[in-house]
Amino acid sequence: MHKKKLDIEVNTPPAGFKASLRSRILVAIVLAIIFIPAFILGSWTCLFVFMAALALILIEVCLAPQKKYGWWVWLFTFLISFSYVYWFILKGNLSGYQENPTDYHFSLEDWFSSLDVSIFGIAASLLGYFTIALFDRNFTMHDVAYFFLLTILIGLGIQGFYFIRYYPFYAFQHSNNSMNFSNDPLFSYWQSAELEIYVLIGVLANDIFAYFGGIFFGKHKMVERISPKKTWEGFLWGVLFSALFSLAFGLGVAFAGFPMLPFLDVSRWYWIVGMSLFIPLLANLGDLSFSLIKRNFNIKDYGNILRGHGGVLDRADSSIFAMIGISVAVVFIAHGFNFLA
Repeated sequence: MHKKKLDIEVNTPPAGFKASLRSRILVAIVLAIIFIPAFILGSWTCLFVFMAALALILIEVCLAPQKKYGWWVWLFTFLISFSYVYWFILKGNLSGYQENPTDYHFSLEDWFSSLDVSIFGIAASLLGYFTIALFDRNFTMHDVAYFFLLTILIGLGIQGFYFIRYYPFYAFQHSNNSMNFSNDPLFSYWQSAELEIYVLIGVLANDIFAYFGGIFFGKHKMVERISPKKTWEGFLWGVLFSALFSLAFGLGVAFAGFPMLPFLDVSRWYWIVGMSLFIPLLANLGDLSFSLIKRNFNIKDYGNILRGHGGVLDRADSSIFAMIGISVAVVFIAHGFNFLA
C-alpha cells in the first residue's frame, strides 16, 4: 500500500513583503528599546513613558473621526482620560504625604490592589460630553458615544498596564511569605515585572505568528467586513504559539522559584495554562474591536507615527484588551472568584 502524502500549500508572499517586514522589525526594536526598560525600572520611568503613550493615543482618538473638534473637546478628553488612569494614584500619594510628610516618597507600587476607575469620573464624562453636544452643533450623539466609550476603554487599558506591573507588590506583601519583597532589587526589577512581560510575550507572539500564519497559510477569511486580511489559519497560528511562548515563560519562572504571583506557582500550574490561552483570545478581540472602529470611520490606521505599524493605538489595541482581561482574571483568581470581593 502506498502512503498518501500530506501536501500543505504555502502561499506566495505579496509584493513588498520583505520591505514591509524590515520596517516592522525596525519599529519593533525601537519600541522594545523604549518600553522594556520602562517595564523593568518602573517608578518615574514607567510613569512618564506611559503618560507620553497615553497622550499620543488620545491625539489619535481625536483625529480618527476626521472632524475638526473645538479645543474644549480635546481638553475635556485629555482631562477625563488622564483622570481615569492617574487620579487614584495622585489621591493615594497625597493621602500618604498627609499621613507622614517627613518620610513620604512618591510611589506607584502602593496603590494597585485592584483596577479602580472612578464612578465619579464616568459620571463626569457622560455629563460633560452630553453638555458639549448640547452647545456644539459639530459634536453629535455619535461623537458622545464614541468619546465616552473610547476614553473609558483606553483609561482602563492604560491602568491595566500599571496594574499588571505593580499588583505583584501588593500580592506578595499580603502573602504568607514574611520577606519584604519591596526592598529586594531582584524582586523590584525582575520578579515584579514578570507578569507584565508574560502578558506582553503572549500578545507579541500572537501578533507575529498570526501575521506569518496568515501570509503563508491563510485561506479562509475570518471577519472580512472588519479586517479583510485576517484568516482563521493566522488566528490559529497566533493562538497556538502565543499560548506556548507565554506558558513556557510562566512555568519557567515558577519552576525557577520566582513565580509571577503567589498563586501562580508550580502547584497551581493550571492557572498559568488558562491565562496563557486567554491572552491571545483577548489580543484578537482587541485587534478586531479597534478595527471595527476604524472601519466605521473608513480609515486604515489611527496614525502614521510608527512606520509600517500605523499609530500608537494600532500597536496598543491588542495589549489594551489583554491587560484589562488579565487584570480582571488576576483579581478574580486572587479572591477565589468571589464577585463581591
